Amino acid sequence: MTKYEELCKAYAKNLSDFKTYKELCYHFAINLMEQLKQEFNIPPDRLQLRSKEDSKETTDNMLEAMDMQKDTFWHIRFSITVCSEADEQLKESMSFEICIKKLPSHFLLSIPNEREFIILEKEEGYNFSEFFSYLFTSLKNFYEQELERFLSTAPSTSSGKKEQSPIGFRFDVIDD
Repeated sequence: MTKYEELCKAYAKNLSDFKTYKELCYHFAINLMEQLKQEFNIPPDRLQLRSKEDSKETTDNMLEAMDMQKDTFWHIRFSITVCSEADEQLKESMSFEICIKKLPSHFLLSIPNEREFIILEKEEGYNFSEFFSYLFTSLKNFYEQELERFLSTAPSTSSGKKEQSPIGFRFDVIDD
């Protein structure tokens, strides 16, 4: 085998290894999304994925949402449509990002620049309960505590709408 052929063989192995890695992370992300729907009791049409190409666009394809970034984590943007109990017409889409990384014996899961959670691979499935508790508290705190800080410290756009909050969640107002 020539040195060039060895380089081609190494390249082909690299492509194969990355494909396998991506597939493992994809299946983990699908599992995560399904369990998130169950854990939060989210109606089927209220949890969506955001496209990695355009965060304002939604997608049904997890691969279109998975974005490998320089931190070596897959970043996946989710969006939950929330509404007021008093008025179903008052709703908005709250977007957030979850980061996933596969290591030899476990996955790492986090919200960007926040605490990382180790998710072990077990025969009975993945246990996301600690991460989901953390995520729920973060999302709930956004509405309970961050609005005042958001209004008092964040500069507005010329239209008066803010696109990015201080803690990294996006406001996407839904127009009917």
